[in-house]
Amino acid sequence: MKIILNVATHGDEKIGYRVAKEIEKLPIDKNILVVQVANRNAFKLNKRYIDQDLNRSFPGKKQGNYEQRVAYKLSPIIKLADIVIDIHSTTSDLKDALIVTKLNKKTREYIKVIQPKYVLVMRATKNNALISQAKVGIAFEYGKDKDPVTLKKTILGIKKLLKHLRIIDFPFSRNNVTTNYFDVVSTVPKSKGYKLLASVKNYRLIKKGQVYARSKDEPLVADEDFYPILFGQENYENIFGFKGKKIF
Repeated sequence: MKIILNVATHGDEKIGYRVAKEIEKLPIDKNILVVQVANRNAFKLNKRYIDQDLNRSFPGKKQGNYEQRVAYKLSPIIKLADIVIDIHSTTSDLKDALIVTKLNKKTREYIKVIQPKYVLVMRATKNNALISQAKVGIAFEYGKDKDPVTLKKTILGIKKLLKHLRIIDFPFSRNNVTTNYFDVVSTVPKSKGYKLLASVKNYRLIKKGQVYARSKDEPLVADEDFYPILFGQENYENIFGFKGKKIF
């Protein structure tokens, strides 16, 4: 068994470093679990990225920009691991979400053990995300970067998985959690001058014909029903977030 605990895919998300420090205190063979700092330069500079989003840069390019070269170097390492756990935080109000790029048998098994409130099957980013290169890739996106509850829940989820894999001895009680699954299918462009309405919340259905953002001159109207996923005014440069479809 080879597990990669990946942190700092985005250099300004420090929670992964704090999670790794706690997990490294556990009695785990270093040949089984390896901590990987993905975007070291961005992490040192406290920037999301240097040239482009590393989590949109895979499988990378040998002669590309900084993040493309990093992705090219990391891709074969990620592919060799049995499980890759990628730690993130968010500036949106999204909480308690695991992000995956495929729902194979092992991924479903591990999701049931971790018991998140939400699972986001990220198809909108195609094969450009770090976890898309993995046999089993699971990204924790449990809340805001400096929130101690986010830290605590992320560590608990990882410990549950390690217990299930018989890597650590960790007693815990299974909670009665209903996990909601969303197929994340496309981005929602952010037009210049438009502001999201305060009523728009992650996982709250936006119906076809409903206004979800406004400028001084005109509204933005939904062309179909969708659930906002990773939505926020300042989360991304050119998009508000993603469209989700509830699957089960």
